Amino acid sequence: MAASTSTPAGEEKKPTTLNKLDRLETEIEDLCRSMRNDEVSEQELQEHFLDFSPEQLKLVVGRMAKARKIQIKTDEQHRPSIRLRDPMIARKLLAIEDEDEIKTYEAIEAVGSKGIASRIIKYKTKQAVTRVAKTLAALESKQLIKAVKLQKNTQHVKSYILFHLKLDDQAGAHITVFGEGTNFDTQGFDMVSKLCTVFLKNRMKDFIQRKMSSEATASEILENVRQTNTVKVDLVEESIEAVMKMLELNGKVERREHIDPELGPAVRYRLHVSKSDRPEASIPCIGCPVKNLCSLDSPINPVDCPHFDAWVKKVDF
Repeated sequence: MAASTSTPAGEEKKPTTLNKLDRLETEIEDLCRSMRNDEVSEQELQEHFLDFSPEQLKLVVGRMAKARKIQIKTDEQHRPSIRLRDPMIARKLLAIEDEDEIKTYEAIEAVGSKGIASRIIKYKTKQAVTRVAKTLAALESKQLIKAVKLQKNTQHVKSYILFHLKLDDQAGAHITVFGEGTNFDTQGFDMVSKLCTVFLKNRMKDFIQRKMSSEATASEILENVRQTNTVKVDLVEESIEAVMKMLELNGKVERREHIDPELGPAVRYRLHVSKSDRPEASIPCIGCPVKNLCSLDSPINPVDCPHFDAWVKKVDF
């Protein structure tokens, strides 16, 4: 006679740890769907699931991230949160084996409807230019992302966003001071762009030489542009913000958000300088075949070196 496998009377069969974690995953998904933008903060997770330890929550969140079900985010104050992805998008991402494609998608996903230029994607994902182009094309073919032209009246800048989103064209919304359509003042827009870039470049020099702030607000940039007396149109802060948006998408400017204790969120801008853009990146000493013999007390020295001298004269510190 076969042995009975039934649970003794009076005892309930306890769910396995695996079943318990599966249930937690389902409940996290349900919680995300009930929240605005399908997003839940780490604090909200811990407060909602008091029956689970932080380790169990971390394990399940990690499992969901590995399955591409969620996006892990951080806000301006570095507080983590998770956002539930659409199941169809999660399946498409899970089928991707190329890690560069995943990194590229996540970089685009992180900016939401603001859009991001390929140069910034290259900087964030540390890929070569040709590799970025290839991954972008692959993601476009899978209908995970799309390229959108930010402003037809100025430079043809491509901004990449998720396929289902609409570009939040801040640059297009506030540039009416430069005209519209065929009457758009491209020359004036370009002049203001150059003045803004020069001002931020000088701010960066001040930071390097005198340890002053390298950042500036739209108000500070506007004041400097007005002082040049070279712009005929009556600029306002929104005009500067539109120009800065274009420069940001071109990879020339970084937008940085801060939380002011008294004024709240504040946006500042600074010149975008990657390691490859810095003056020391082009110093001839790097590829010099006799650099091991070079010193100040040697016949081969930087003082008498014509290549080093030419570099010093060329670089604008």
